[in-house]
Amino acid sequence: MTTLERVADPADPYPGLRRLRERAPVYRHVSRASGRSYWYLMKYADVQRVLLDPGLGRELDRLPPELAAAHRRWEHDPLSMLRRNVFNLDPPDHTRLRRLLAPAFGARTVAALDLRIREVVGELADGLPGEVDLIEALALPLPILVVAELLGLPAADRPRLRRWSDVMLRSGDPVLVRAAGMEFAAYVEERIGERRARPGDDLLSLLVQAELSGAIDRDELVSSVFQLLMAGDETTVNLIGNGVLELLRHPGQLARLRARPQLIDSAIEEMARFNGPVGHSRMVYAMTEVTIGQTTIPQGDVVVPVLLAANRDPAVFPHPDVFDIGRTPNRHLGFGHGVHFCLGAALARSQARAAIGTLVHRFPEMSLAVDPTDLEWTPELFLHGVRRLPITLKGARS
Repeated sequence: MTTLERVADPADPYPGLRRLRERAPVYRHVSRASGRSYWYLMKYADVQRVLLDPGLGRELDRLPPELAAAHRRWEHDPLSMLRRNVFNLDPPDHTRLRRLLAPAFGARTVAALDLRIREVVGELADGLPGEVDLIEALALPLPILVVAELLGLPAADRPRLRRWSDVMLRSGDPVLVRAAGMEFAAYVEERIGERRARPGDDLLSLLVQAELSGAIDRDELVSSVFQLLMAGDETTVNLIGNGVLELLRHPGQLARLRARPQLIDSAIEEMARFNGPVGHSRMVYAMTEVTIGQTTIPQGDVVVPVLLAANRDPAVFPHPDVFDIGRTPNRHLGFGHGVHFCLGAALARSQARAAIGTLVHRFPEMSLAVDPTDLEWTPELFLHGVRRLPITLKGARS
């Protein structure tokens, strides 16, 4: 648990984040163990500015060697071999890889996938009536199915992919995480060999051809598949889970959406703002001395833009603690901002729209099967969501 979770309970972080935004919007914490300084940003304007500022970055190699070495002594990443992707790189490598991947996740491609996404949701929803854990039954399998299909991975491999995803992203055990990461990397290497021999009409074949042309190297290829298939799916899982939970917590808004299904797009945006799937952006390093408001952050310090706090900033959002599925405008930062704006945002929106829209339409008597206080949340705010969401689905209709 980091300092942020000590002042902002993952089950309901907003009172703690509001106090920080009002009293210490650029909040400094010095680690007793490492002596490193962490600066948590709470205001929308500061978070937005930092996400756009090239003076802050994600790659340690951009820092002077002595500052980079101080961080490396304390950062032990069991999946370091899978980090050469757009999530962890800065320009120009980030720009090169994102340009290569962007067409596969653009609005036009996602629109073409939309029918298939709705078909997959329909197939998953067919087995839902009764009491189910929505995370296990729908939110978790959906993105794995969709992205695996986009990459051209065999349907029979999807149980393995889910198992690796669960271990790497949810177990918290570094030994198990590294073992699963090595198994996953070996699996991707096998699929790359197959695509070299027999290219297909899928995203993995496109990436393999890019490697053959020198546009991407092998580490970047494997890491990109990891990001798309494993790391990227958690955003969708949490968007669906948190979104359904907020509808059940706000029955007036659920009834409003059921009566006006055309509000589904603005509802998804409000879900991403009100209780978003990502608590804070990946931490960045001050590559040079940076001034935010009246605060000067020294070179080499760690900066953490807190998206959940920014998305409840009353300077930007009138009545920020009100869940309003028709809110407009809604300039939330739930998918990030700037060069690291979520590559798969359009795909995540499409899946959430299909999943939540289907549940609202098919099950007019949808309800939470447990007390909200009994829900278990992810222990850290980086990926913000419930581990299980038991719901009761009655009155099913086609």
